[in-house]
Amino acid sequence: MLTLGKIDHIHIRVTDVPKALKWYQRVLAMAPDPRYKHMREGPHGAVMLANANGAVRLAVSEDKSGAANHQGDIAFVVSGQDFLEWIDQLAGERVTNRDGQTIARDSVRDHRFFCSLSFVDPFGNPFEIVSYDHTWLVGKLKLNEQLE
Repeated sequence: MLTLGKIDHIHIRVTDVPKALKWYQRVLAMAPDPRYKHMREGPHGAVMLANANGAVRLAVSEDKSGAANHQGDIAFVVSGQDFLEWIDQLAGERVTNRDGQTIARDSVRDHRFFCSLSFVDPFGNPFEIVSYDHTWLVGKLKLNEQLE
């Protein structure tokens, strides 16, 4: 039986590519990967963004219909300490969840063996940051009352 390896990239469709590139760089610290510069041209052109070590890549392209496809969450896994820092980073950027509420420490969801934080980019694309350092995070965030 074949098995899948890691995710190569996740395709994101947006209505304003320059605005999206600025947001992803500022909020998620992702920048255009020069190895994929050739992919930018043509009717299916996309800008490939990557994090500093190249382990996470997003292909960003324009949705000319004006109704960007917002199917499925994109989840990134981080350590417990990084999870706390991401809460503060997203809150500082005034990033919101699907309901339009600004991300804060009370936005964290406890899933019994991992914690998650869901948010959207300016185009409504859903993202999630998860950590499996559950016990440590429950203590730090006092999540016992918020069990889901």
